[in-house]
Amino acid sequence: MFEFTAISVIIFIATVINSVVSYISWQRRKTQSGMYFSLGMMGVTLWTLAAALDYAAVPLSLKILFAKIEPIGYLSALSLFALFALSYAGYDEWVQKKWVRAVFVLIPIINVLLIATNELHGWVWTGFEKSANNVYIFKHGPGFPWVAGTSHLLTVIIIINLWLASRKGSEISRRQGRLLLYAILFPLAANLVYLFGIEGVEGVDWTSVTFSVTGLLFLRALYGQKLLDITPIAREKLIRNLGDGMIVLDMQDRIIDINQAAAAIMATQPAEVLGKKLVNVAPPSRSFLEQPPEQEIKSEIETGNEKKQYFDLLISPLREGPKKIIGRLIILRDITRRKENELRLIQLTQDLQEAQAQVVEQQRTLAKLEERQRMGRDMHDSVNQSIHSIIMFSETLSALLQKNRIENALAISERIQESSRQALKEIRLLVYEAQSIFADENASLTRALEERLNMVERRGGIQAEVIYQNISAEDWPSAWNENLYWLIMEALNNALKHARARSVRIFFTRIENQMEIKIEDDGTGFDTSQIQSGGWGTRTMRERAEILGGQLRIQSSPQNGTRIYFNATIEV
Repeated sequence: MFEFTAISVIIFIATVINSVVSYISWQRRKTQSGMYFSLGMMGVTLWTLAAALDYAAVPLSLKILFAKIEPIGYLSALSLFALFALSYAGYDEWVQKKWVRAVFVLIPIINVLLIATNELHGWVWTGFEKSANNVYIFKHGPGFPWVAGTSHLLTVIIIINLWLASRKGSEISRRQGRLLLYAILFPLAANLVYLFGIEGVEGVDWTSVTFSVTGLLFLRALYGQKLLDITPIAREKLIRNLGDGMIVLDMQDRIIDINQAAAAIMATQPAEVLGKKLVNVAPPSRSFLEQPPEQEIKSEIETGNEKKQYFDLLISPLREGPKKIIGRLIILRDITRRKENELRLIQLTQDLQEAQAQVVEQQRTLAKLEERQRMGRDMHDSVNQSIHSIIMFSETLSALLQKNRIENALAISERIQESSRQALKEIRLLVYEAQSIFADENASLTRALEERLNMVERRGGIQAEVIYQNISAEDWPSAWNENLYWLIMEALNNALKHARARSVRIFFTRIENQMEIKIEDDGTGFDTSQIQSGGWGTRTMRERAEILGGQLRIQSSPQNGTRIYFNATIEV
């Protein structure tokens, strides 16, 4: 009844492999599209088992029976694999349509019924011709092209969708797609050999034989590439829905993986940039990519012209093992909302400072109209209270922003508080100027300086000192005192109001008949080439210096403090 030939043994081996694949895939049937794949593998297993028995059977009637069972397996498998491929390629919304599933169910049912009832109409085969090795050649009837055509149409659907899946998504999903595509191409090629015939193998359908290779490739996809495994599926879902942009580069800085969020930042689609160098897609990345790959980079970038977007950028090395670097991971986090709030807070700080300046200017105007002592008390009572209100407002603002979870809001609000505290220092300065005892050229310059430093700088937490080198106090013409005093006051005022200095030192030095006064601070400094004519009171200081027959010189640079020099000759 059965004669086991080499062909039947090979197909039995393929059946064993397919049974193992069916069992493994059934364990993963609950993953997305997993049910279609596992049921399709069961169809393949039924098909190869029936094919093995077909080639082993001796009586023609038994061969016909198994020939009718085979289509139940491979036709159902083709429809199920087609549904799997559509879902795997990302077209699950189509798979969910009832009419689509109905089409994929009706095609195999119609073909199976045609084959099962062939004795009534002879559309699929019209007769048989015996060949060697217990093989019978089926003579195809007029309905065979329909069966073969619909089967190949399903195969084309499978191949196209697996090809699409191999070109998009994450690297692991693309590898899975490529492996599945290769697995399907083997039986397709073998089926074409069967349909068009090659001399010496007529009547042998190599499709079922090659499914031993396909089964092995499916096994590799299930185990080696984690096909239908929840881990890569969960990873794919996580990365796809991740709000932050994510880009994976290889060692040639080519994009090997990118999620939708990162593609949207670059105004493109993931499929359009995969395989391309990042610098060709986003030219501003060149400066970052020039850094060594083992270096972690943190920065902030800005995109857009009319509508600005801001992102925190993190570039980290991707390692295989403790030492080998295989690429880089780029994370882009949208901080536009936070940045806009920062800018609004900065604008608010500038507005408060402007209001503060207006208040100060108003108080100065009042100081000219009222008696000096009364003005000092009024300013201390009213303006001081206003500044304290600004501090309370900034503290309230900090609390509200903290509740809204806006990053860095506390730091910004602290700047507002610092600005307010700075205003208090300036108010002390104004109070001092209103109460200053220095009113004529014969007053003591050294005593006036010490009073100023005690009342304003030192009281405001600024370290201040006067240093005499090769010169004693008042060892210069007393007629200079008033102009020297206001020149030094302007320099101190700049250090207090603009440079935000924490320490200031005044040097009096005499070398022979030359006197030099140097006022230096450790404040923010500035670019002297950018200072406007007369800015920072330089015009007033230069005028004072010229009155005394001396010269004024300023040295400063950003973050390196400021040094103001006055040089004049003391006539003996």
